[in-house]
Amino acid sequence: MNLMKQRLKVAIVIVATFCMTVPQIYGQSYRLPLNLTPSLSGNFGELRATHFHGGLDFRVGGVSGAPVYSVYDGYISRVSVSPSGYGHAVYIQHPNGRTTVYGHLMAFSPAVEQWVRKNQYEKESFSVTLVPDSTLFRVKKGDLIGKAGNTGSSGGPHLHFEIRNSATEITLDPAKECGYSIPDAIAPVIERISLYGISGSKSLPVRSFIKSFTPAEKIVSAIEVADTFYLAVGAIDRMNGSGARFAVHAYRFYLDNEQIFSFNTSGISFEKGRYINSILEYPQKENFNRSMVKSWVEPGSALRGNIASKNEGLFVLLDDIEHTIRVELEDNSGNKTTKSFRVKRNFRLNPALPDSAALAKGMIMPWYIPNVWERGSVKIELPVGSLYSSILFAADSVSSYAGGFPVWNLHSSSTPLHSGARISVKANVPSQFREKAFIAYVSENGRLSYRGGEWKGERLESGFSQFGRYTISYDTIQPKVVPAFKEGANIAGGKSLRFTIFDEMSGVSSYRVTIDGKWVLASYDPKTRSLVADLSTARLQRGKRYKTEISVTDNRNNVTTLTREFIW
Repeated sequence: MNLMKQRLKVAIVIVATFCMTVPQIYGQSYRLPLNLTPSLSGNFGELRATHFHGGLDFRVGGVSGAPVYSVYDGYISRVSVSPSGYGHAVYIQHPNGRTTVYGHLMAFSPAVEQWVRKNQYEKESFSVTLVPDSTLFRVKKGDLIGKAGNTGSSGGPHLHFEIRNSATEITLDPAKECGYSIPDAIAPVIERISLYGISGSKSLPVRSFIKSFTPAEKIVSAIEVADTFYLAVGAIDRMNGSGARFAVHAYRFYLDNEQIFSFNTSGISFEKGRYINSILEYPQKENFNRSMVKSWVEPGSALRGNIASKNEGLFVLLDDIEHTIRVELEDNSGNKTTKSFRVKRNFRLNPALPDSAALAKGMIMPWYIPNVWERGSVKIELPVGSLYSSILFAADSVSSYAGGFPVWNLHSSSTPLHSGARISVKANVPSQFREKAFIAYVSENGRLSYRGGEWKGERLESGFSQFGRYTISYDTIQPKVVPAFKEGANIAGGKSLRFTIFDEMSGVSSYRVTIDGKWVLASYDPKTRSLVADLSTARLQRGKRYKTEISVTDNRNNVTTLTREFIW
């Protein structure tokens, strides 16, 4: 009897331990999407260029081809193929109200691959988004769904894995939601702390830099600050066994033990991704490529559901005594880092509000109303939601570009724009060049970046998402097409025809490859400028001569067509 009791106790302990370590959703548990020891190159919530990273990037040893498995029962609800974004991606809907996403795949499972190819040929398009019937591709936990790769906007072979709330499409932290054990006993690392004075935060904010320092610097005396100021903190997280720079999950800033600001990266929807620019000290991002989370909550930010703040995240000193600032950071595994320092008020550091001359020269643009500015040939329109806070807009024309059109300096590239803004330029363009004209962003080194444009009467109009210098330019140059095989080459046994295609000015818009007049599937990777035409599905006969034709069109309708014969 005692032996039975002991065995029962052991069994209870084992079951309890299992329930604590293996996640259970409605009585079910998830597996890992790879048969590899989990190691990450990117974690959930990372601060990316225009969004928060919505999943985990699993390492696959630096090469494509690792088998990818469904983490739970369900059915494939979407399959997409694109030269950008997630590249080859599979979406699986599960009965527990969750959807998992597997991105940058090299290939799909054989059945899905065959079905996708059939649809690509029917649509005569490499890029497709397909929604199969829920009964077509049923999967069980552990079923093969594809192979990890480097497709789309990927910087190297890996698996991008997400788990979403199926109803809201909001991404969840896979490590927590799925209960994956990923070793992480390393606390976040503070790289830089900056302080900024601010005046007129509720009307027309004026900010001034006070001081920036690293934790390694010894701050002996109290830092003198404006009576109203905010913090910006640049930090990363580390994980065991990885040299990657990961995201910090939560930021908390205190004044004398009173929390003034907190921010976390949980549950941010895709629609709010670009609001990342409202939580960052944008001039640091634009000028130094530093992602520093700031405490000041701009009025036009839509991230308030992830923010808790007092005084809109501003530190207000009402006396001349020393006060303690504490920065506390926490990663997704609960590891914490803190840094404290002292501050003291100095009225001389308060930013000066704009004088009458500055107000007369510029135009006040409140963040909460539409704004329109027009001078000479240039007009910009900023709908509600374009600005995160009010600005004193200023613009002027600078030198002329090589094409003879003026370069307009529209405010400052250090001020973020959200979306929906429009720019239009009245231009006298000869009729033979009208369809070749476009609006271009001019970088500091004079390089042009294509921003598109459509003619509306005498005005060339385009959306724009960045203040800075703009002009009009032309693209009359055809795209480049360079085949990787010679005319009449015998490529017997080869599986593909390879080309290099690119367009330096407006970019590749579309392409088409045929063999003896019949459309052939060709995959395009803008990262490597490679275009690969698949011969395995072209139904060619051995030993025959074929004629392939490739046509590439850029965004200003310049076309290059190349024909070449080969023997297969």
